[in-house]
Amino acid sequence: MLFGPAADPESLAVLQPTREQIAREDYCVINDADSEHRQEVCYSVGLTEKGLPELIAGMEDFTEFPQGTPSLMHHLVRTLLARGGSYGEGDIFEFHGQWVRLVPETLYKAQCNVSLGLYGPNFSLLQVAPCSPDPTERKNAQPICLN
Repeated sequence: MLFGPAADPESLAVLQPTREQIAREDYCVINDADSEHRQEVCYSVGLTEKGLPELIAGMEDFTEFPQGTPSLMHHLVRTLLARGGSYGEGDIFEFHGQWVRLVPETLYKAQCNVSLGLYGPNFSLLQVAPCSPDPTERKNAQPICLN
């Protein structure tokens, strides 16, 4: 699926549950890892269909959030969609005491297999990074980079 969108029957079958979830809920969240499981990520799929950037976060960045990164991503995507999908680089949000900032992604798109299978390279990503409520202060976060 590295060059998508997928057209072969096997890939289309694998992507069908994701398409169905997007049709029901407007998005889905995928947990994934690089082939050697050096770094695990969580990313949204379906926002591209609304003309919005997809979101990605490292699993290790939100271990203290209740139910971790997948839960935070669901909260964030639902909130952004409820607000009309107006978000972009540098925006800051707070969920249950966890502050996040949307920053330029540092991940090769090849990591986002489901998005690549659905959209090919025609999607953009913003990384969800932990931050403090003070926009001039940044918390340390592992950059997502698999090269």
